[in-house]
Amino acid sequence: MADVTTEESKIPFLITGREEKERLLEMSADSPEPPCPRKRRSVTPMCITMSLLVLSNFCFCVALILTARANFTPTPPSWMPPERYTKQTFQFQRVFGEEPNEQSEAAWTRLIPMGKGWVNVTTEDELPYMPGLDKSIPEKKALLSVFHQLHCLYMTRSGFFNARDGHLDKVNTTHLSHCWDYLRQSVMCAGDTTLEWKPANDIGSTGWGYRHTCKDYTSLFIFAEQHRSTDKKEIHSK
Repeated sequence: MADVTTEESKIPFLITGREEKERLLEMSADSPEPPCPRKRRSVTPMCITMSLLVLSNFCFCVALILTARANFTPTPPSWMPPERYTKQTFQFQRVFGEEPNEQSEAAWTRLIPMGKGWVNVTTEDELPYMPGLDKSIPEKKALLSVFHQLHCLYMTRSGFFNARDGHLDKVNTTHLSHCWDYLRQSVMCAGDTTLEWKPANDIGSTGWGYRHTCKDYTSLFIFAEQHRSTDKKEIHSK
């Protein structure tokens, strides 16, 4: 019996009631007071709220960055014509379809900027490869296609009236053949997709009265005059 008592007294967690009381007093004196469960419960909603605020701000910043990237348009080189767009409603203007006279010729000529659309291309950097560009030429000049297209359209008009009046010697068929195919490809390239609705009492469309999204012609006109290579003001050399 004495041996059993000796063995039990050696087991650390078998202590007397007095020793247990003293041990608990020492623990309460040395250890900090545990946090109140009620306080822990009050912190949890605050943490959730803060987390949601941080997450929402993060998502907002990501959305701003993605939107900015989607809307970012690189600044074109100074030698590139501007690409601005405007809305235009097509209306019939009789003067451009009239036979050659002072008023109609003046109207067509006003469409062409000083320099006839030929511009000087100056840049500090080497121009990238582009079809038709001869880099061996020190002074680079170029013609904006829109003014070439207007010139060709004018030439078909001029050829028609010369042929109608019997002046076949004034009809340059080689030039006209070039212009017809050039204009064909230009129209197909632009690919205007404006819908022209069929009237109930008509089998076709006049094309008038429909609103189109167009390149801003005024911006191109100003650019061509500011960078013109000559001071000529004509749509065709007589």
